[in-house]
Parts: sequence; structure tokens; C-alpha cells
Amino acid sequence: MQIDKFENAEKLALHTANYIIELVKNKPNATLILTSGDTPVNTYRKIVELANPKDFAQVTIIGLDEWVGVPSTSEGSCRFIVEENLLKPLGINESQFTFFDSMSNDLQNECKRVDDLLFSKGGADLMLVGVGVNGHIGLNEPGTSFDKYCHVSELAEITISIGQKYFKQSTQLTQGITIGLKHLLEAKSAVLIATGERKAEVLKTLVESEPNVDFPATVFKLHSNSYVWIDESAAQLL
Repeated sequence: MQIDKFENAEKLALHTANYIIELVKNKPNATLILTSGDTPVNTYRKIVELANPKDFAQVTIIGLDEWVGVPSTSEGSCRFIVEENLLKPLGINESQFTFFDSMSNDLQNECKRVDDLLFSKGGADLMLVGVGVNGHIGLNEPGTSFDKYCHVSELAEITISIGQKYFKQSTQLTQGITIGLKHLLEAKSAVLIATGERKAEVLKTLVESEPNVDFPATVFKLHSNSYVWIDESAAQLL
């Protein structure tokens, strides 16, 4: 796990965008697992600004997670955030990306569908994630086995509370559907990005802890090609 610190969120986003652009140039049919949330939006906008859309004509993009029961058209869904800030502006064809259907009556089949897609691609070339204040990765909450592939998770109270910020009105959140940490371990590269002082304690815990399921972000210490990119505010306790 390599940790790199950047002066501010803008420079972190630029670095992350350039990393993804170069990865795709070197492997035009790359498979990318991409997260939503506040932190990666700047990265996606930088990619749109800097990339040649033709370079992304063969990529496969998979959404990291979704809130169960929240439609993809909701402003707080993973699909909405990634689609509006990256896929549509870059002109990515719908045949190239997939997200969990969190409205499905058969969530286990949704898990199998995304698992099978990743297996068919030989795993992801990159898994880009953020980190929750309780150390969760995607919607892999504390206590989740590192050996799980895609699965449905019961959301922690802190995740439910903080998750409200993505919605214009109060939204009932109880479960998530998420790519599992086993897929992260099998990805050719894994990148965690975090900004702001509210993530400082999280990063401190990550650095000081041995790999353990009670703090899912520690899975990065088990990956041979993993990166943690943070700004100075997030790094203030290191």
C-alpha cells in the first residue's frame, strides 16, 4: 500500500485523472470499477476535460455500489453521479457500462450478473474507491469478509446518516448492493482517494491498523498494487 499526499483536492483529482487516462491508453479495453460520492466527482470532471473520448471507446465501466431501493435516476445513486459527471460528458456508449439494478426483485441475481461480468474480464484493471468514516469501502461495512464477491449488505447507522447528504429529501436507506472486497484484492490495481479533515481520523486508523474486517479499508494492505491518495487535510494526523 503506497500512500501519496497532495497539496489539495484539486491536485489529487488531476493526478487520479491522469492515472486513469494513462491506464486506458496503455490498455484500451480496460475494465474499470468506479465509485460515486463527492470525492471522485472532481476526478471525473478532470478526465472529461483532459481525455480524448476516442481512447475510452473500448473500456468497460462497472459501478461500485448502489443503495437498495433507490432508482438509478435519483441524484444520490451511484449511476446518476458517475453518468452525469463522466459517462455522458465523455460520450461513453451504454453498451460499455453497467451498474447494479438496486430496484431488482432478485438482488442475488444482480450480484451474480456483475460477478460473472468481472470474471469474464479476468477481473478489474482498476478499482477506484473512497472510504467511509467507519472504514467502509463501497458498501462493504465493518465485519464484511475480505473473501466476499458482490453481495447485499446491511448498512451501518453512520452510513445511513451520512448517506442522506446525497439526496435532496430524506430517503430511507437500509441495505446496499456492492462489489465485494475479494474483487478489490483480485483487481490489477486498487486506488483509494480521500480528501478533507473529516477523513483524517480514518486515514490514521488505516495506517496504524493491521488488516482486519472490522476496518474494511485495511484490505488495501493485502493488495500488492494499491495506492492511497490523500490531500493535506486528510493527512494531517499522519
